[in-house]
Amino acid sequence: MPSHVYFDFFGTLVRYDSSVLPSAFNAPLEFALRASVRVGQAEADTLWTRAWDELDSAAYRSGRECSMLQIARRYWELLGSPPVAENELVRLVREYLAVWSAQVAPAADVRTCLQDLCADHVLSVVSNTHDAALVPRLLRELQLDAYFDRVFTSIELGWRKPHRQIFELVLDAHGIPAQDAVFVGDNWDADIQGPQAVGMRAFYVRAPGLGREPVSLALLPGMVRGA
Repeated sequence: MPSHVYFDFFGTLVRYDSSVLPSAFNAPLEFALRASVRVGQAEADTLWTRAWDELDSAAYRSGRECSMLQIARRYWELLGSPPVAENELVRLVREYLAVWSAQVAPAADVRTCLQDLCADHVLSVVSNTHDAALVPRLLRELQLDAYFDRVFTSIELGWRKPHRQIFELVLDAHGIPAQDAVFVGDNWDADIQGPQAVGMRAFYVRAPGLGREPVSLALLPGMVRGA
């Protein structure tokens, strides 16, 4: 039986809206207006999406994670680099993440699953994220943090899933071989093929597809113990 279980966060432990556009308070638009840039909501949304896509796509290709501050800075450049204080970029990131994360909620059966598994396994989170504080904050707010030994984020480790380096760093941190660990996630490339490439067993928790058989969180503890 494996000793360690690593969980993806977004889409696995929690439900969330994957859109990069603000759902309520439009932080990118408000940033532009504070910088005296004459821009409407549609244009601000377009530029914010472009900044996000450029950096996130480059990070996916290289395996090297980018930060929310880098995305905010690229958006500022696309606005024409208006004069702003550095703390305005920090404020943009803070306000954007506050709105974006407001609708994050625990996945079905997640508490029962974690309570069961943590009785005889070491549980950790391994998440792709552009902000180091976001996942730990959400775990605390959702009262899920007590179940986990460690939280590993791509922005802190420098590498993002599915690059093998992030999985090797996580295994090294616990001092265990890949055979002693399983990974649980909802993204086939990042959470299934990525950990499998370094020798970990992986469980898929998203919708079924060709060659992709999912497992529910309710049934996961029994399957992990049988791995």
